[in-house]
Amino acid sequence: MKKFSRWLLRNNIHIMTLIFLGWAVWAICNWNTISIVQKLVMGAYFLITLHEYEEALGGGLVKIFCGVQGIDPNTLPPGESHIAPATYITVLFSLSLLFPDILWLVFPIFILGIFEGLIHTMGIFIFKLGKPSPGWYTAIVMLGFSIWSIVVINQNIDYAPIQWLWAALYYISSFLLLEVWFQHLLGSNIQRFAKAMRSHMIKNVLKR
Repeated sequence: MKKFSRWLLRNNIHIMTLIFLGWAVWAICNWNTISIVQKLVMGAYFLITLHEYEEALGGGLVKIFCGVQGIDPNTLPPGESHIAPATYITVLFSLSLLFPDILWLVFPIFILGIFEGLIHTMGIFIFKLGKPSPGWYTAIVMLGFSIWSIVVINQNIDYAPIQWLWAALYYISSFLLLEVWFQHLLGSNIQRFAKAMRSHMIKNVLKR
């Protein structure tokens, strides 16, 4: 059982990709019958899957967040730090594909895309990388695609504006749970991370 658990941890990004490919085959086979919302979600799903690989190839934000907190990323078991975002992405996108008429389950997909674009761009300056942060290129594409998707939904679907309130609450609460889990996998916690980021901002960004 332990060997299987380690295998899951090491290969979680590939398992996440296989689940995406399953959804992609379903979408392609039913393209003429699925809703416009599901088509947009599949587009975003494809982009965030690419984004996870771009981050992984570039070392990801894990090294950056570990560096801020004084954690050696080489001590982490292979793949362990990615199990949280892999699970989050799979659940978030699967629910929106299963229930496309419940827009407060769908909108967080595009909020995430916009957030990724902004946070990766900000990361270049906050961490003084001097180059695009790992995952920046796909994050920018996600940002543009997410804004366009929201425009398309607004033009084609009537919905109550309060859906955005539920979507915001759902996104914030689920993202906070993700961050708590992610920091736990790094051997840290959300309080330590917030304190380290605050110290980094004061030392390296605010005091120039």
